[in-house]
Amino acid sequence: MERTSCLSNEEKLTSLNEVMERIMRQTMEAFLFEGIVDVSGKGRERFFAGKTAEGATVRYSCEADDKESFGRVKLVKHSIRREGEPCVDLYRFLEEVVGNSLDGAHVAQFISELLETMAKDHQFKTIQQERVPEEDRHYEALESHMADGHPYHPSYKSRIGFSLADNYAYGPEFNQEVSLQWVAVHERLADVTVSDDASDDEIYLNHLTNEDRRTFNEILIKNGRDAKNYVFIPVHPWQAEHRIPSLFVQQLADKDIVMLDGTQVPYRAQQSIRTLSRRDNEDATYIKLALSITNTSTSRILAHHTTQNAPKISDWLQKIIRNDALLTRMRFQVLREVMGVSFRYAELSPIAYGSAYGTLGAIYRENVSTYLEPQETAWPLNAVSLVQKNGESFIQAAIERHGIEKWSDALIRTVTLPIIHLLYGHGIALESHAQNIILVLEDELPTRIIVKDLHDSVRYVRGKLLHPEWAPALHPEPETHRKFNRYSFLQTESVSEVRDYTYDAFFFICMTEICLTLEKFGLSESAFWRKCVETINDYQKGYPEYKERFEMFDLFSEDGLIEEMTKRRIYGDGELYFRKAQNPLRRAMGVLG
Repeated sequence: MERTSCLSNEEKLTSLNEVMERIMRQTMEAFLFEGIVDVSGKGRERFFAGKTAEGATVRYSCEADDKESFGRVKLVKHSIRREGEPCVDLYRFLEEVVGNSLDGAHVAQFISELLETMAKDHQFKTIQQERVPEEDRHYEALESHMADGHPYHPSYKSRIGFSLADNYAYGPEFNQEVSLQWVAVHERLADVTVSDDASDDEIYLNHLTNEDRRTFNEILIKNGRDAKNYVFIPVHPWQAEHRIPSLFVQQLADKDIVMLDGTQVPYRAQQSIRTLSRRDNEDATYIKLALSITNTSTSRILAHHTTQNAPKISDWLQKIIRNDALLTRMRFQVLREVMGVSFRYAELSPIAYGSAYGTLGAIYRENVSTYLEPQETAWPLNAVSLVQKNGESFIQAAIERHGIEKWSDALIRTVTLPIIHLLYGHGIALESHAQNIILVLEDELPTRIIVKDLHDSVRYVRGKLLHPEWAPALHPEPETHRKFNRYSFLQTESVSEVRDYTYDAFFFICMTEICLTLEKFGLSESAFWRKCVETINDYQKGYPEYKERFEMFDLFSEDGLIEEMTKRRIYGDGELYFRKAQNPLRRAMGVLG
């Protein structure tokens, strides 16, 4: 399945310049929005300063628009100038505007992430297809075409830890076949949690043939071990090569961990990189794997408690859905995480624990085909914002068929209603950015959504749940995990943190990007947010019994907080970086009266 570049040297240089321009532009958009640099100027033109190695001030400028959507800042392409001349040199920009001008503890690391992003995005751009082929317009294939990366993070494709060869082998946009590696872990060092109505044997049958199991058993016998005492855990091939042998030396020597063969089953990487889907079995569960790389703002490990909580959270949400009239009527679903497996890190010494934490485990997630009818198609929600290399929007044909008013009405209502009902009605917030939402369509018109990636993407106050008695008994986050990622938690005592979780992931990131996409089709920002408010108002009129909860989880307030993700990359997690942002829902509510 190898694809090689057929671009000329001139075209490759143009591609590189496009990538460097995007990184500079996206960096400045984040810097301006988060107030990381001092800016002067009125109207569209903004001025800011850089600093040379000798300490001399350099005058930079750009053209920027302040959007109605949370005051997000969007730069005009190719508008960044240095001393009045077009700025095309990313290295100089990073040296003067970032390296010499900011004093954050992680500035050098941030620059490294941006340079890795440049290398990996340029690698892809040299072989990118002109448009998504018709045969690839199904969910699993579309996951591979969502190659633009995060729309806000400047380091949108850093993948720290991957070489370019690794990136080509395992990056979803390259659509290569990936083969799983497997290890056997002694049962006293492994934890397995399975969903109430699932079977671990049936889940394994999705991924291991009888021949695979015989081979694994023979390997264990040769090592003097009995398979009935071991748990099979899938491992990403990069992890198997770069992490497992060095992190678990003692366990491998003691045969508490035994390396097994890879299988011949072909997988494809989804856009999250570490989640794999089978190419030859459209019903097989997806597998989310531990992967010790850093992409955007997060290390992609799998903490022990998240693997063990995943089925519990899925069963809980599924019970809510089955007993909820609105969610049932809207045919809302979650892709349940039906099994979680993990190495038991608590058995390690403190030194080994710190190195190995989160590096060996997996979560098995239901396949989207489980919930699709024959007449339905499914897209990753961020396909709405996908611009193909030929400049054509992925959704252009759908909007031409139905018209922007009808299509946007259907989209906004379809996506928004379940999310706000979970918040208002049940007191549950989901990290519902577009990568975690699957849009289901009929005749290219949005009809419903399916949400995925639940194990660490839920937030609630137990006492404010509609049914607190249904809440699962979860494995708590260990203190070491809190120190590692203080932003990762499920339960809180603050209702505002629950509201802001929806406010930030869903409205600030997900809906704003959709808003800015639909603006290109003639739907103004104001009109978009009015449609959102009308959807929320109609919901509130239909559920007057939740009046107190509308005030508790107030989506129209002035005090909603947005995480400053770029500050976190530059200054670290020593402080919590959040800012208030102008709320387009509040503004639209005022317009509607």
